[in-house]
Amino acid sequence: AVVVADQPEANVRLAGCCTPVPPDEVTGFAVRGGVVTVHRVECAAVTRMKGLGRAEIAVHWGDTTEFRVTLVAESFQRPHLLADLTEAIALEGVAIVSATVEPPTQQRVRHTYTVQLPDAALLPNLMRAMRDVAGVYDVARP
Repeated sequence: AVVVADQPEANVRLAGCCTPVPPDEVTGFAVRGGVVTVHRVECAAVTRMKGLGRAEIAVHWGDTTEFRVTLVAESFQRPHLLADLTEAIALEGVAIVSATVEPPTQQRVRHTYTVQLPDAALLPNLMRAMRDVAGVYDVARP
């Protein structure tokens, strides 16, 4: 995703903690090396940095093509759940960049996926498709 900071020539990166995508409302903070890290405004890191007196940098979405976003799926443990979730993601035309499945705790499993969306408008449909998988009771962005 291309994010334009209101500072010419600024290097910009999207925060991994909240993985912003359009049309999320975003804000930025300068970090080492003059890089501007972009967060969703409701991210806990934004609250923490403001509390430390860090100055916000105005940012906005520019022309964009593809986006990476992290999703967490909470589910009940059952056979073939991982296969069914990855199939649901693939059927939405979304590429999985990385996936982590935590060991079951009390028959519940947490799956964390980082996916590459060809268009941010696909995010609601993707989350709905993941929730429709048997055993999945929640899908959210961290």
